[in-house]
Amino acid sequence: MTVSKLNQILLIDDDDAVNFINKIILTKIECANEIVAIQSARIALDLLEQNVLSDPERPELIFLDINMPGMDGWEFLENYAKLPKDYIENIKLIMLTTSINPEHKKRAEQYKEVAGFRVKPLSIKMASEIMESYFQ
Repeated sequence: MTVSKLNQILLIDDDDAVNFINKIILTKIECANEIVAIQSARIALDLLEQNVLSDPERPELIFLDINMPGMDGWEFLENYAKLPKDYIENIKLIMLTTSINPEHKKRAEQYKEVAGFRVKPLSIKMASEIMESYFQ
């Protein structure tokens, strides 16, 4: 089973150490040409909104944390869902969080833009499973 190498993965998590480790894991499994880590949901959303207008390049995979200062993952999702459908339809968005609250999982499932819900930490095994599930 062959997994496609992605052009770009976007990590959205306010914890710099988590982004650093996730970047190492994703680099180890050689699943993307570029891994972009952003510590603010607001900045990530601004970047995506700008790219809609000027750049056909977009991440194929987004890992989104829930609990972040300023704009949290839920607020990000509310705004992300308003982006043009043809821009976001081929992006797989995975909630990657420390939350084990079943209500959070249920809430995430209400967004058609959310492809999956995973509990941190990201591991090589989890990252490989995500790649196999969504990008064969």
